Amino acid sequence: MQYHIQTTPIWDAFSDQCDCPLCTLYKRTEDRLIKRYLDDAVMEPSARVKVNKRGFCADHLKKLFVGGNKLGLSLQVHTRTDFIIDELSSPNNASQAKKLREKILKSADTCVICDEVDEIMERYAYTIAEMFIYEPEFSKTFVQSKGFCLPHFALLLKFVRRAGKMQKEYANALYKVQVESMRKSNDELDRFSRSFDYRSSDKQAQTGDALVHSINKLKGNILTKKQ
Repeated sequence: MQYHIQTTPIWDAFSDQCDCPLCTLYKRTEDRLIKRYLDDAVMEPSARVKVNKRGFCADHLKKLFVGGNKLGLSLQVHTRTDFIIDELSSPNNASQAKKLREKILKSADTCVICDEVDEIMERYAYTIAEMFIYEPEFSKTFVQSKGFCLPHFALLLKFVRRAGKMQKEYANALYKVQVESMRKSNDELDRFSRSFDYRSSDKQAQTGDALVHSINKLKGNILTKKQ
C-alpha cells in the first residue's frame, strides 16, 4: 500500500494491544491538534478563519486552557467572540428571539478540532479496511486484537465497503473480534460483581478494572484504571 503516513500510526495502535486501537489513534490525533492550535495555528490565517467560524467545544477549550499557551488561546477566543457578536442581531419579538436562540444553539458547540479529528478518524477507518485486504500480516494482527469501543466499531462498519471483494471476510472478522471482546469484558464484569458476595473467595476481582474496561468498551476511552 502507498499509505505509509496513515498505516504506520495504525500499526502502532494495533501493536499496543489496547482495548480499542481507534481510541488510541483518536487520542494521539487529538493531542497533536491541540498542540497545533496552541502553536503554529495561532497566527496562521487559514486556521484563524476556521477558529473564528467554528470555535472550540467545551471539552477542547478546557484542554487548550491547560495546554500552556494562554496568550495564543486568548487571541483565538477574542476573535471568535468578535465573530459571534457580529452574527447576533437584536430580536424585536418572540419569533425573532426563537430564531436567534436556534442560531446560537446551532453554533454553541461547533469545534474546529472535533471537525478535523472526525475527518482523520474516518480516513483511518477506511484505511484499516484496505489494509485488511492488502497487508496479510495486518489481517492477522486485526483478528488477534481486543476489539473496539462501540462507537469506533460503528465507524469501522461504515467503511466495510472499502474492503472491496473481501468485504464479507472483513465484516465477519470485524464482527467476530468485537463480539468476542465484549463477551470477555462482560464475563470479567460478572466475575467482579460476584466477588462482592460474602460467599466468594475471589476477592482479587474487586479491583474495579473490569468495570472500567466495560464502560470504555461501551462509550470509548472515557475512564482510566486510576479512576
